[in-house]
Amino acid sequence: MANRAEPPGDPINAFFRDALLIGGEATRLYLVRHAQSQGNTGEDLTTGDPDLTDIGREQAKRLGERLSRQRVDAIYASPLRRCQETATAISEASGGLEVLPKADLREVDLGQADTDIRLLPPDQQAKVAERIVAEGTWDAFPGGEGSAPARARVGDVMDEIIAANTGKRVVVVVHAGFIQTYVSMVLGLERDYIFYPFNASIHSIRANGDRRVLWRLNDVSHLDGMPAGYGGIS
Repeated sequence: MANRAEPPGDPINAFFRDALLIGGEATRLYLVRHAQSQGNTGEDLTTGDPDLTDIGREQAKRLGERLSRQRVDAIYASPLRRCQETATAISEASGGLEVLPKADLREVDLGQADTDIRLLPPDQQAKVAERIVAEGTWDAFPGGEGSAPARARVGDVMDEIIAANTGKRVVVVVHAGFIQTYVSMVLGLERDYIFYPFNASIHSIRANGDRRVLWRLNDVSHLDGMPAGYGGIS
């Protein structure tokens, strides 16, 4: 460690360089939640594959502008429209990079509650709500994918993307539950969801070998000035 040439800047970086994957050959992952969709506003709760709203398109445009300020080497996305539309806006702002769809980047399947938990009978709603608070895992949702399968899928597809992009900057446009799951895995937590990822938010994780380090969570600075609830402060 003492013989390694350190870049100028905060001297404390020398101590945490390896622990926090500062510099070096780490892959920089930018997990992006899709921009606001018609499903988020309640306009489309039936198709399972809603389009972005007008506000969502503005959010996606701002995402593209934000990410274009740094080098982006690859863009992956869930095959669903809300993610593809968001990824396309990022691609257009980053020189037309190909958007690579991967089926396993899909959202966590919540079974009977997948479209709207309010469609469940009241007694089932109460049981789900109780388990969400008490357990905090995808097992709370009847007929859903479940925690262990979701974690296996999320971990495998992210490992695959990391292995194909060593040392690169990679944007991955996905869904709220996917991001929640992966962040919990990176932090070594048993609960699958510990925070709410905003629409068009950026979550930065660095990866090298079998190590993963969280760098940024729920960054929506590019949405500054938008109305409260759409990226503005609420």
